[in-house]
Amino acid sequence: MNYKNTINEFLGEGIVFEEKRKTLIVLLGSFADFDSFEYSQQLSAQSNRLAKHSVDWILIGIGSEKSKECFCKFNKIDHQKVFAVRNADLHKKLNLNAGFVSPMPAIINLLIMCTGINSRGTINEVLRGYLGDKNAKSLFSFDDQIKLGPFLSMKGNMFDIFSKKQNLRPFELATRRLINMVEILSNWNTYVPDPAYLTQRGATLLLNEKDEVLYEFISESLLGYASKMSAPLSFLDDFLN
Repeated sequence: MNYKNTINEFLGEGIVFEEKRKTLIVLLGSFADFDSFEYSQQLSAQSNRLAKHSVDWILIGIGSEKSKECFCKFNKIDHQKVFAVRNADLHKKLNLNAGFVSPMPAIINLLIMCTGINSRGTINEVLRGYLGDKNAKSLFSFDDQIKLGPFLSMKGNMFDIFSKKQNLRPFELATRRLINMVEILSNWNTYVPDPAYLTQRGATLLLNEKDEVLYEFISESLLGYASKMSAPLSFLDDFLN
C-alpha cells in the first residue's frame, strides 16, 4: 500500500508531502482520546529533533476543525501539522483497530476498554501512571506550575517526595493524565462532535525518502499507542542517529 497516496485521497489538497525526505505519519483516534493527547505531547517535545534530521511529520485525528484547533492550542502543536477527519473511514482503509465495538453507546465501549477488555496492557499502563517508571523520563521539573482545573494548582517539586531522580516518579504520569482529562471533559462537545469513534485506535508510520516503510506500529489497546510506552518515540533512534 502506498500510504501517502491513500492519505491524500482522504485529505485532498490540504497536505503536501515533500519529496526526498523521511515522513512520520501518526494516525490518532478521536482528538478526545487520552492516547491522542499523550502522544502529541511526546511528539511536540521532539519537533526540533525531527526538523534537524529533515523529517516531515503530521498528525491525523478524528473530529472537527474546531476540535483540531482546541487540541493544538492545549498541546502546543503547530496546527499546520495536524489534520482532522470527521469519521474513521481512513482508519478502516488502513485496516486499523476499531477498538471494542458493541451495540452499546461508544462511551460505554470505551469504559469497558479501560478495564482491559479487548484492550490488553491497559491496566498495566494505568498502574504505571501511579507507580512510576524507572525507564521513563520525568514529566515535571522542580519549578513547573501544575494546574488541575481553575481552582487547584501545585508545583513540580511535589514529586520529589517520591524521588529526586530524573525518571518518571509515582503519580507523575497519572497527574498529567488528570490534567488532560480535565481539559477534555471541560470541552467535551468541542472535542467529540461525534462519539461513535471514541474507541478507534491509531497507528505510527515512518517512511523513508522512497516512501518505503521503515517503521510501523498499529495500536491494539487503550493507552497502548507505542511499542515501548516508557519511551514512545525511541524507535526514531534507529533511523535518526
